[in-house]
Amino acid sequence: MVSISALLGSVVWTGIGAVVAWNGWTSYRGQADRVENATEVPAEITDVGVSAQRQAIDDDEGGTGATRTEYVPTVTFEYTVDGEQYTSSNVGPPSDGLDGTHRYPGKAGARDHFDYEVGDAVTAHVDPARPDEGFLDPETDAARNLAFVAAGGVMVLLGAAFAAASVVVL
Repeated sequence: MVSISALLGSVVWTGIGAVVAWNGWTSYRGQADRVENATEVPAEITDVGVSAQRQAIDDDEGGTGATRTEYVPTVTFEYTVDGEQYTSSNVGPPSDGLDGTHRYPGKAGARDHFDYEVGDAVTAHVDPARPDEGFLDPETDAARNLAFVAAGGVMVLLGAAFAAASVVVL
């Protein structure tokens, strides 16, 4: 006999796990490819600041409709590739899946995140296939991205195990 609700729950759990793992993997490969293919070019910092972002708070953190403000450090820089000028605000290599934006509860923490000043000469890293996506720091979020792959993989395995357990042979 098959428990339809258990089987459906297992399929949903497996699907969510697959999405989590896929996002982790695409972030891992996307960042690794950009760093591997990047060339260094001179760049100049054109803006340093802090951006305020309103975030909804979960029900268990304060009820529906509640929001909180988080502060995101921002930096903008200009660089030239093959005679064409580009502007970017990517600190680390861009990610195709997961968002690695640093968020702070106060402006001071966000302001202190960067040691850049407007006019600073820096080195940008640019993948020639994507010259508009230059970045300053060639460090990837490999550990975080692979942790998402592992967590998603565990969810897939658990979902598959529960799906098998939901089918009972008489």
